Amino acid sequence: MTRRISIVTYVLLGMLALSGPLAHGADRAASLATQADLDNALTKTLGQEDAARNTITTLLQRDDVRSMAESRGLDVRRAEAAVSTLQGEELQQLSLLASNANAQLAGGTTVITISLVAALLIVIIIILLVN
Repeated sequence: MTRRISIVTYVLLGMLALSGPLAHGADRAASLATQADLDNALTKTLGQEDAARNTITTLLQRDDVRSMAESRGLDVRRAEAAVSTLQGEELQQLSLLASNANAQLAGGTTVITISLVAALLIVIIIILLVN
């Protein structure tokens, strides 16, 4: 019985000793692939953030948006300056709102619905609050 335990112990120690170098080699290969993946993901994220900022800025530069914001006492220039500070989930949500508002305003409709006005005001107010 003691002999079986010692054999099992030696086998387990041998497997443990051999698994160290193998695990280290696998980590090294994975880290090289991971670095390339990180670089690609970073480039993609920066491109998406730039596109999102452009969408918001395009909305804020519209004459009808400027006049609506000014009539409610909001400073559009300050909001435009604050767009560059937005990032992450907040940037994506505001970009989606701005994209929807741009699409509705560019559609040629003369009637602006309350939801569009609310979306525009939310975009401008959140931008101003972030800064």
